[in-house]
Amino acid sequence: MFESLDLQIMHSHTEIKTFENKNYEYIENIKLNYVKSLVLLIISEYEIIIEKIFYLRAVACDDYMLANFVKSQVDKKFRSPDLTKITSTLKKFDETLSEEFQRKITNTPIHTRWDNLMKARHYIVHRSGNLNLTYEELLLSYDETKKVLYELASILNVDMQNNKSI
Repeated sequence: MFESLDLQIMHSHTEIKTFENKNYEYIENIKLNYVKSLVLLIISEYEIIIEKIFYLRAVACDDYMLANFVKSQVDKKFRSPDLTKITSTLKKFDETLSEEFQRKITNTPIHTRWDNLMKARHYIVHRSGNLNLTYEELLLSYDETKKVLYELASILNVDMQNNKSI
């Protein structure tokens, strides 16, 4: 699920490395533009992946009407997917799922990185707040925040690699 996104980030890193020992101001400007672009791309992909995880869980019931209903309920629900949207949706499935997810994510470095990505997205889209995210921090945040999606998939017994429920 992350292959395309991983490739885009690797491409940005390669391009930045190409200019690394050149003009400092130029490279910092490139990094800033990549941060803005990649934040929007990452969040957009995360929105799609979160919806897909919930849908795949419904598909596991082998009831196409239920799966279609779940799909309609999560469609566009996770635009700007803060963690409270995920936990509240899990709670609608089962309170213990929400509690387990919160126990593993809340008040962890992953939680902080996720929130920082959401704040960066908010700044880029709405020009409110501050963009307090460097390119290097974005790379770390991306690697760490993917764990939120893997944890969500694990809690819902969804195999993200094979796009199916376990």
